Amino acid sequence: MTTELSTKFLSKKEASSKYSFLTENTLKNLLFKNTDGFRDKVARKLGRKVILDEEALLSYLNESK
Repeated sequence: MTTELSTKFLSKKEASSKYSFLTENTLKNLLFKNTDGFRDKVARKLGRKVILDEEALLSYLNESK
């Protein structure tokens, strides 16, 4: 039996290339300032690497309009 993760994670570089309106610097700024709890809602850390939950990222952007 295999279990598949229903959540897709993206690196900052992958997210900025997939969504052209987001730059790596914008994502770094959101992570650093933790604007409206961005880091808590969207980001996960794996060692030194920060990955972003794609669904949470899109819902965060919709909420912050």
